Amino acid sequence: MVDFHIPVYRASPGRDDSRVSLATLPPPAGPATAAPPARPESRVWRRVRWWIPGVIVVLLLGATSFLLTLSDLHERAEAGNQLVADSLWVRQSLTFQLEREAEALQLIASDLAAGNLTRGALEAQLQVFLRRGRESLVVALMGQGTQSSEILARDASISGMDPLGAAPSATIEAAMAKALRSGEAVFGPPFAAPWGAGLVLVAPVKGEAQAFLVAVYWLERALDGMVPWSFAQSHEVTLSDVTGTVHARRASAGRGRGVYTHQTPLEIPGTTLVLGTDSLRGPPDWITNVIRGGTVALAFLLFWSLWALWRDVQRRVAAEHRLREEVAFRRAMGDSAVIGLRARDLDGRVTFVNPAFCHMVGLPEEALVGHGPPMPYWIPERADEYQRRVDHVLSGQASTAPFETEFRRAGGERFPVVIYDAPLRDADGRQTGWMSSILDATEEKNAEERERLQQERLQTAARLTTMGEMASSLAHELNQPLGAIASYLAGSINLIERGGASAEDLGPALAKASQQAQRAGQVIRRVHEFVRKREPQRVALDAGRLLEECRALVELQARRTGAHISVEVEPGLAPIVGDAVMLEQVILNLTRNAIEAMAEVDPGRRVLAIAARRGEAGGTRISVRDRGTGIPDAVAEQLFSPFFTTKAEGMGMGLSICRSIVEAHGGKLAFERCDLGTAFHMQFPPP
Repeated sequence: MVDFHIPVYRASPGRDDSRVSLATLPPPAGPATAAPPARPESRVWRRVRWWIPGVIVVLLLGATSFLLTLSDLHERAEAGNQLVADSLWVRQSLTFQLEREAEALQLIASDLAAGNLTRGALEAQLQVFLRRGRESLVVALMGQGTQSSEILARDASISGMDPLGAAPSATIEAAMAKALRSGEAVFGPPFAAPWGAGLVLVAPVKGEAQAFLVAVYWLERALDGMVPWSFAQSHEVTLSDVTGTVHARRASAGRGRGVYTHQTPLEIPGTTLVLGTDSLRGPPDWITNVIRGGTVALAFLLFWSLWALWRDVQRRVAAEHRLREEVAFRRAMGDSAVIGLRARDLDGRVTFVNPAFCHMVGLPEEALVGHGPPMPYWIPERADEYQRRVDHVLSGQASTAPFETEFRRAGGERFPVVIYDAPLRDADGRQTGWMSSILDATEEKNAEERERLQQERLQTAARLTTMGEMASSLAHELNQPLGAIASYLAGSINLIERGGASAEDLGPALAKASQQAQRAGQVIRRVHEFVRKREPQRVALDAGRLLEECRALVELQARRTGAHISVEVEPGLAPIVGDAVMLEQVILNLTRNAIEAMAEVDPGRRVLAIAARRGEAGGTRISVRDRGTGIPDAVAEQLFSPFFTTKAEGMGMGLSICRSIVEAHGGKLAFERCDLGTAFHMQFPPP
């Protein structure tokens, strides 16, 4: 179906793309009057009018983004400053406690050097020193060079560990050298041990030659004991050396987020550590911030309002512009179409025709637009038929399927047309009429007639080909009756020449000669009827009589190869409505193929079986079966294709024509592979 949908727009305050039908727009009355040129002020204002909403939107988005960014930076700065303050407080706490540890050990070393401590008092004070903090593991008295050492106090919870042996001797010796130079207790650099990171504290014993008190610290325990619990729950705290190697870490609530971080040096006697803090707090959550959320919502509402206002203005201006162009667009589209277009309202009056339709009927547009039934291109004697069709279409009961009819040109010439009807609707979906696409089917009809004549010529050629192949058999068939006639007439002449021949003597001979002449005439008449060209005649045919009429010609073909013919007809079959000569052509073609298929088999198998039986739905089925070599798979796929043949001198049109003839009679032609040979079935419907 050819369906033309031409979008036509109109201004509508509540719709963006409003459509109106072709019928709702009047055809252009003439060339449009040119609009006066716009004043410079109006052109400037038109340009500014389009730029103002964009500038407002850009400023609004810029201000909103600036406020949100400023708020985010402020919150980040506050969080960073708070982290710095907390980190400095933790550093101060760690520095204070570690310095106290160094002073306490140095005080014990001074008392030991002054001789104020006995061995028992020394061990007692060192046990108190170890209990002051869980970070101290062991205290030993060592000589310079770490060659001799004596453990004086040990944390009972570290049984099985050797903290002093885990400390590198180079680290202890470096700390001893610093302690001798400064005369005070100093810490050595951190070191890695099997149980974690360690730190040594060395205090020189003055008065004792090359003697030191050496304490070993566990840095993880130092962080656990010296960093407040509240700070550790919201921060990850690390201790590293100046190279950045982390030796101790406390992350009670998990690793830091890496958003707010701070590093500060932790300077203790003898060495410097780096205290690192990483907050568990993520980036600012501005969505939950009421002020920023309100700002975003307000900005969105303002932006939406400006967009809606700009969109409405744009839609109205665009609709006005489209309305000024759609009539010209519709006219150009209709004029360029090669198919006739005709629009009618619900009363049947023509509201639109294109030039193709006007040229088709030979009438100007003015003579058609506004005209109601009866139309000037109707054929007068078929006016009632046209009116019924118009009433049926206008009532809304007609389908959109195409239908064929005839129109008349202004000069009286009649021509066939094919009409496609489709409902014509307005912008609200209400039907306002019908749009028809009309095709001139003259060329199609001529092509169909040429095809029909060509098919008839092919059928005639096929029959002549069949008769040519049967020519030798036909000559033999006619030779017998003609020879018998000649014999009977010669005998009669001899009797007459002898004299005394009576009517009783000549009557039987002349009667037999007459019978043989009738026999020869029947053969010639059947051949003549088969090959002569005539119009097809559809009549009710009896299947048994049809096969009997063909039998004589089939026997002519069978005698050439010595094939035997078997004909079986089931009684009470429904008649076949069709043309006898065309159906005989199909039967002769199928039987000839069957006989040729048995040419190479054993003579005892050359049996051609022709049968007429009851078929599907009460119809009649005629079968032709041979006992030949069968049909190969490669041949079966193209068996009914035109110009496909396995014969050296064949044209490949026999089976194609047979199928066309059977289908023209409403039937089906198919083949079936049997145990011996092949069977072709013609299925005809009941009358």
